[in-house]
Amino acid sequence: MRKHTIIEHHQFKQILQYRPAVTSETDRNRIKMDMLQSIIQAIGEKWLRMKQETKSALEYLCFLSIERGFVYAGSQHVGERYDIDSRTVRRYLLLLEQKRVLRRLWRSSTKQNGRGKAVIFFTAHPYYEKYWQTLFFWHECDQAHVQAKSVQNARKIEGSDEQNLSLPNTSPDLQINKNNNHLNVNHSKKGTFVKFVCKEVNRIASGLFNAETIKSAWNRVTLAFRKAIQKFGDIITHADRKRVAIITFTALKDYFVKAKGQIQSDEICALAYSIASNQFEQLYHSRQSFKTKQIIVRREMLPDWFEEHQKQFEQSCQQTEKEVYSDEEIQQLRERLAKYRE
Repeated sequence: MRKHTIIEHHQFKQILQYRPAVTSETDRNRIKMDMLQSIIQAIGEKWLRMKQETKSALEYLCFLSIERGFVYAGSQHVGERYDIDSRTVRRYLLLLEQKRVLRRLWRSSTKQNGRGKAVIFFTAHPYYEKYWQTLFFWHECDQAHVQAKSVQNARKIEGSDEQNLSLPNTSPDLQINKNNNHLNVNHSKKGTFVKFVCKEVNRIASGLFNAETIKSAWNRVTLAFRKAIQKFGDIITHADRKRVAIITFTALKDYFVKAKGQIQSDEICALAYSIASNQFEQLYHSRQSFKTKQIIVRREMLPDWFEEHQKQFEQSCQQTEKEVYSDEEIQQLRERLAKYRE
């Protein structure tokens, strides 16, 4: 889980270079009120009983997140600014994270191999849906499904011209992640080999995609495999994952060559999920149709003597009836039994 909560240094520098989502004062106030309203709805009636300093601290976090949808001010700084305990700030941040109002990731520490300062992302901000989930939260099932459905040959964010002009200077690209300490990669003369990815896939993707992209696309195939098991049951086996992965990466290779390398990593991952999902669905339908086929059972003709034997057996069963004894016979039997008892 740790690898999903760490922001590498180059990723943090990249999101700092994004253009502001809005520039006009009216739009800035609107985005700020949207984020603040999401906080109020999550806290509920307790908001009315909170101290004004605590309210101002949360509003301050919204203010800092207007342009790019995130803030990296520490709880100590916010607490000192509004004269409240830093533990109070952390407690409300944890509550809002549980309510899915915000998400927290941690910058990679420069002093140790671990987490540094926290970065807070507001889910009500427009950049969260368009960029942050693509860049950081791609491992979530729902987001992967949405990306796979929205892949088109020409990628364009829906919206007005003003919104399109507010796109970041550089699109989120996972290919620049060359110093990821959480990725197991072997570099040799034969090319890049990503651990925990089958050798056939490594051979197909080596030389075209970097290690991070290969691992991300493999994870998407695994995600599609798990979804297929949940949906179709045991008809999809573990051996199918490797077979579908080879087909998926072969298709990705053809797509990458036709596009002359002008394709982003998020598109590659989304295509991997979409292709793998379709492959698993085709496997299910082909195997299901094979199971439902009527199997022709050959019935040999019975010999002639069997029918006569069957008739005789039925007649003997009908003739066999339970014997009925008269009262005199029953009395005689009782007397015989009494003698044996004496």
